[in-house]
Amino acid sequence: MKLDDRRRAITMDVLLAVGLFISALGSVTVWDAGDSTARAPDLFGYALVGLQTLPLIWRRRAPVAVLVLTIIGFIIDRGLNYPGSWAVFGISVAIYTVGAELEPRRSLLVGAITIDIVLLWTLVGVFVYDVEWLALLSEIAFLGFPLLVGRETYHRQRRMVELESRAIHAEHEREQRAAEAVVNERVRIARELHDVVAHEMTVMTIQSAGARRVLDSEPARAAAAMASVEAAGHRGLTEMRRLLGMLRTTDPKSTTPQPGLESLDGLVRQMELAGLPTTLNVDGIVQDLPAGIDLNAYRIVQEALTNTLKHGGPGVTATVSLDYRDDALNIDVMDDGYGAAASSAGDGQGLVGMHERIALLQGSMNAGPRPGGGFRVSAKIPIPA
Repeated sequence: MKLDDRRRAITMDVLLAVGLFISALGSVTVWDAGDSTARAPDLFGYALVGLQTLPLIWRRRAPVAVLVLTIIGFIIDRGLNYPGSWAVFGISVAIYTVGAELEPRRSLLVGAITIDIVLLWTLVGVFVYDVEWLALLSEIAFLGFPLLVGRETYHRQRRMVELESRAIHAEHEREQRAAEAVVNERVRIARELHDVVAHEMTVMTIQSAGARRVLDSEPARAAAAMASVEAAGHRGLTEMRRLLGMLRTTDPKSTTPQPGLESLDGLVRQMELAGLPTTLNVDGIVQDLPAGIDLNAYRIVQEALTNTLKHGGPGVTATVSLDYRDDALNIDVMDDGYGAAASSAGDGQGLVGMHERIALLQGSMNAGPRPGGGFRVSAKIPIPA
């Protein structure tokens, strides 16, 4: 139990015990002195009222001890024939607490012993004090019902604790899966960028070797080769800057050429064959992008269309729009499917991967349901001069 909940419980128990004690004293003070069958209340009688009520302050911490004290107070009070009071309700609260706080078998044992003691004492009253036989039934209901309610409360509390524990465990697993998805996606991106940089370094090595061989005999070819080396070096440096800080792996990826935006026509045909009619729109002047931007832009479109294919529902269509600007590439993927399903279904690793790619490229991205229905992924990737 949390500290605030514990303080609140103690406060409620104090108010309950003190309130019942004051109410019981009030019921004793209105005793009719003309009733000769009852003993006149005195200081000891008031103490018995306190014994049946005030121990309820500690009912959660020591439920059995509190029940024993209230039973002792009740038996002495009835044995000395003091006027009846509301203090008797202290036993009901105490036996309810036994059912609510103790494990089921123990609470049933303690409750049964308590009821037997009270019934035996009432049975003595039937023969000694002319107590009516119906008092036995009332005592069973007076004690048995709170015990059953307490046991039900115990089971409800345990179920709530179990559900809360499951929810915390599920949340922990979800966060762990999300963290693993981020790490795995960064590793995959680092592998792809490594392939791009390795390719540029290979071009530089081959071209520079060729230029050295023809430097004296064919200076024009050597100059062209060195220009190619310079361009490859610029591209490699750009990708290397993006690669810094990323987690690397010693397990290299396949050397199969990576796709780029020029492969979008094939991706669109592939999606249409899979049952997702897709329209591709290209605005602006198509540029030769750095390999890292080209690859990751393709992956973003691919993942967005894959999410639509998975979660968009039957009859969904998609539109891919590329807008080439002088300093940025704008990507817009929209569908008319179920909308929020793409962001809420599954574990969300696709969106995590897209956000990681955009962050790596120092761009921006928005993904979410469209106002009129469907889902939209919008990304802006800066293009270095």
